Amino acid sequence: MRTRALLVSLLLALAPGLGGAVEPGEEQDVIAVTASAKVTAPAELAVVFLRVQSQAPLAADALEQATKKAAAVKARLAELGYEGDRVRFSGNRFAPAGAGVFYPGGQRPTGFQVYNNLYVFLEGDALKDLDALNAKVSALLDELSKLGASPVNLPISRYSMGGASVVAFTVKDAAPHVGRAVEQAIEKARPVAEAIAKKMGVELAGIESVRLSPTSAPMVAAPGNPLDDLPYEYYSSSKDEVPVRVRVEVRFRYR
Repeated sequence: MRTRALLVSLLLALAPGLGGAVEPGEEQDVIAVTASAKVTAPAELAVVFLRVQSQAPLAADALEQATKKAAAVKARLAELGYEGDRVRFSGNRFAPAGAGVFYPGGQRPTGFQVYNNLYVFLEGDALKDLDALNAKVSALLDELSKLGASPVNLPISRYSMGGASVVAFTVKDAAPHVGRAVEQAIEKARPVAEAIAKKMGVELAGIESVRLSPTSAPMVAAPGNPLDDLPYEYYSSSKDEVPVRVRVEVRFRYR
């Protein structure tokens, strides 16, 4: 939500330089052009995605087991130097488990699963050396798996570049990069609008509006998706390039 609010401010700031706004009730002749653009940014943050979960016939038993596992994982993380804002738990989530049993009027689960998404954040000097970063992540996965924390294989390719990975790279504040991409998209839209205007026998008189459409949303928003718990919108499996893509509709006035 923070990034979206910044994007709104960005577009409002761009509007005066792009030809001004339309007064309420004023009709305008416009040419609308849609354009896309992509810029890349170096990663500022690496996120390791894990999950602590337990399953039992009774929800209360599954919760008790999951709570104990989460406490053990948290304690081990602190011993390894990961605490404070370097670690985040999503909180307990409940889900039915087992094949289920049919009974008149429906089906009931034969068990329950309680899971807790876990995020470990690496930044700063930890991102400078890829070999050292890989060694840290490997050690982290090995240590936590002993306590029942499982890595979560994320479909990063749906969001950005690369394939599935348990580590995702992102930028903390995407607004400046989105701003660059929006400017590039506007410049790509302009010659298209000029060509259309020429065919119509008119000339452009400025930009009425720029509308930004989200392009980083997943193809399938699966329930419990770990990415939904984080405030970031752009991910990559590469620490060197986090692609920031935008798609805009630019409405040009003409006379």
